[in-house]
Amino acid sequence: MFGLVATLVAAPVHAQTSTSLAGNYLPSVLATSPAHRDSLMEMIKGKPGLPFWVRALVRQPRYVALASEEVKVKDKRMQLFRACEPRTCETSFIRVLYSEDGKRALLYVSDAELGIKIFGDPGPEELFFLTR
Repeated sequence: MFGLVATLVAAPVHAQTSTSLAGNYLPSVLATSPAHRDSLMEMIKGKPGLPFWVRALVRQPRYVALASEEVKVKDKRMQLFRACEPRTCETSFIRVLYSEDGKRALLYVSDAELGIKIFGDPGPEELFFLTR
């Protein structure tokens, strides 16, 4: 009897084959996923010309973050985040595109004073999502 109950309880776990990459928020993902946090921080570490709020994405999450969007790039699921500096969203914003496992990050930074910067060497299809 116990074996039957354990099987029934475990069944819903196996029914869900993948998690949604949409509807997540960057501050929460950076706080709970070492892969996402490390790939982003490694990419921007020591890079000149970044707005302060972008440098502080992890340690001081004081930015406006929209819910993530799941996109397909060459049949691979990726997660696209958008965020901006409060009160200046039109002039200082980022887009971050992550691989499904969070181990690869690509970053597009647009700032009125510092210009546009792209990090992570995106391919043409990835660049399309970062710049739209």
